[in-house]
Amino acid sequence: MKEYLKNQIEVLRGRALNKWRGLVTPFLFNKSKDKFIKKKIPGEIVLWFIIGIIVLNLIFYNQSFGKELTRFLSDKPVLSSISSLIYKISWEKDFEVEELEQGIELSRIKENRAKNEAKEAILAKEDAEEKTREEVKKRAQAEIAKKVADQKAREEESKRKREELARQVAEQEILAKEVKEEKMNADEDSDGLTYRQELDQGTLDTDKDSDDDGIDDNEDINPAGGGEKKPQYFEWEYRGESWEWTYSIHEDWYNYYNNKSRSSHGLEYVTADDPFIQEIAEALEEASNKKDYHLSSFIISFVQGLPYVADFYTNIADRPKYPVETFIDRNGDCEDFSYLSASLVEATGIGVALIEFSDHMAIGIKTVPEQDGSYYEMSDGRYYYFETTGEDWRLGEIPPEYKYEQAKITRIWDGEIINAFPQYEKPCDVSSSFPGYYTDGSDYYSDSQCNNLAYCMMYKEGNLYAKPNELNFYWDSGCSQIVVKGCPKSSSYPGYFTDNVDYYSDSRCTQEVRMCRASSVYYDRYYDGYDSYWDSSCTQKVMSWCLKSTYQPGYFFNSLDYEYYYDYQCIQIVDL
Repeated sequence: MKEYLKNQIEVLRGRALNKWRGLVTPFLFNKSKDKFIKKKIPGEIVLWFIIGIIVLNLIFYNQSFGKELTRFLSDKPVLSSISSLIYKISWEKDFEVEELEQGIELSRIKENRAKNEAKEAILAKEDAEEKTREEVKKRAQAEIAKKVADQKAREEESKRKREELARQVAEQEILAKEVKEEKMNADEDSDGLTYRQELDQGTLDTDKDSDDDGIDDNEDINPAGGGEKKPQYFEWEYRGESWEWTYSIHEDWYNYYNNKSRSSHGLEYVTADDPFIQEIAEALEEASNKKDYHLSSFIISFVQGLPYVADFYTNIADRPKYPVETFIDRNGDCEDFSYLSASLVEATGIGVALIEFSDHMAIGIKTVPEQDGSYYEMSDGRYYYFETTGEDWRLGEIPPEYKYEQAKITRIWDGEIINAFPQYEKPCDVSSSFPGYYTDGSDYYSDSQCNNLAYCMMYKEGNLYAKPNELNFYWDSGCSQIVVKGCPKSSSYPGYFTDNVDYYSDSRCTQEVRMCRASSVYYDRYYDGYDSYWDSSCTQKVMSWCLKSTYQPGYFFNSLDYEYYYDYQCIQIVDL
């Protein structure tokens, strides 16, 4: 570009010189054009001439002389042309050349700057691209390294898991073998048989009583089921009412207890927790509640209905029976009946104890202290004697031969034992026929201890009195005025009797009395059975012609003379 501009300047300069040659040469030599042309003027002279003109123009142009010279020359056609040419050549072309040179320089500077900026941009871009490539490369390398590390970690984790799984499987296999062996030797239901033994005989190790007959598998003759139920028929009486009942017990129970070893006596023979005892007790309790019976008395009456058979007749000396044996055999002696009774009563939740004499056994029932009869005092209350052999024995009634004999009393629920003589609570119940009085079953008393005998008591139906064990009733508390039909007590006049017409002083209506009572005919009069009276004491007798005054209260009026009187006989006149 620079070379091109230089060439252009040279071209311009050459054109200017040629013009000067054409204009100046004829003027200087005053020759015709053809001759001027034919004679060659040296270029150096022409050039120096032009330079001189330019220098003079430059020197004097800015001064007034130069300006005048310029104007002078401008008036001359040839000189004006020369002057204009000189101006143009010397100034315009010079300025154009300078501008071109400045433009060339600026272009060069801009070009260089642009080239530099372009190079810098290219270098910056290349640097940026290089950095980007480096970053991408680093990220790619980091990602590859991370993937490699992750893959390695996954492989390590997978390997660890495989090893852990293998270890667990091995441990589980060992544990399973141990558990299986432990299970085979375990007794989960605590019936005395291992799981292996349960499998052998077809029972369950999760249920100590696999056939639900109430007997643990290790003591059951038929632990996996089978056997029969033995139905038993019973009949007995209570309070004059006959009872019949049929109940079946599985033979496994009988065989289980029949094969047990025996001790002489003890609480082991009381089996209140046995399922069949619980069922029997529940059935007896339900029947008792329906009839509103005394529960323990009803249960003992059931046992008392069983036949008594002493050990002597069974050829087994002093061999106590378990309750199930007594129940199925339907017989026994005093200790057999006592164990059965104690088991049934205990199953209902009532306190019970065994009472042992030297040659006899019965039971004690815990009841309220107000109960009468013979009892034994223990730490938690009274236990009343109850005979289990023979019928019609009631609570608290003890055979005479044991009233003064010491006995061994064993409480069932905790096994507490005492040795004591029986104590006696005299019967003394509230009388249902005579309110406020008490009875011991034969006599009647005025106190709750049944110490003060009563011979004349108020009867429950009203204001009558009666003597115990007599059929007569009396009107008075001394039982002297006997009640006679048709001669009741007067409700209007206490202490007197009436036949609904007349009144009497005695309960037989024989001693008549004159009573002053309100008249049933006249509302303002009284009547003694014969005459009518004005006053309630039957002293002011009514005269037909002497009436009570309506207008003068307190006075009487004589209907014969129309006068007022003080008295009911109209004798003492009143001056009104």
